[in-house]
Amino acid sequence: MATVSIVSNEGKLDSASAVLEVSTTNAEYNQPALRIKQAGQRGGAASIRIDDRNPDIEFVETDQIAPAGKYEIAVQSDKLQINGRNASDTGFETIVVFQRRAAGGNIGLGATSQFGAGQGVIAIANALVAPSVNPAGGGILYVEDGALKYRGSKGTVTTIAPA
Repeated sequence: MATVSIVSNEGKLDSASAVLEVSTTNAEYNQPALRIKQAGQRGGAASIRIDDRNPDIEFVETDQIAPAGKYEIAVQSDKLQINGRNASDTGFETIVVFQRRAAGGNIGLGATSQFGAGQGVIAIANALVAPSVNPAGGGILYVEDGALKYRGSKGTVTTIAPA
């Protein structure tokens, strides 16, 4: 049972509306609008829990031009996803997906379900554009036409595994 409970049955709300809004009104200070402090000593309880058919948390950077600065953490079936707003600002595209272990334990980078019937695997989608600039002090791992490649800081591109 909750100590404080807010219940709303106001019917349909506009998409920008919310049951509860927490706002800061002093633009001169960079301060949190909400802080949660939990006194538990075992760490077994969730500090924030969302029970919903499609739970997600959306992050919107308000000083950016759409669709920049719009991301969400979402749960879809057995997958935890980090999504970014698409270029037309009409929906989200998956950046990375994590499957819970009992559902396969897979990780997808730009791929959401292409795990080849594997379990405990990492899937990497083809690069939309292959890197053309040398990274400073490191390297870039990417997939091009199904082949796993690495571009080093001196510009050498090595095919690690052909398609």
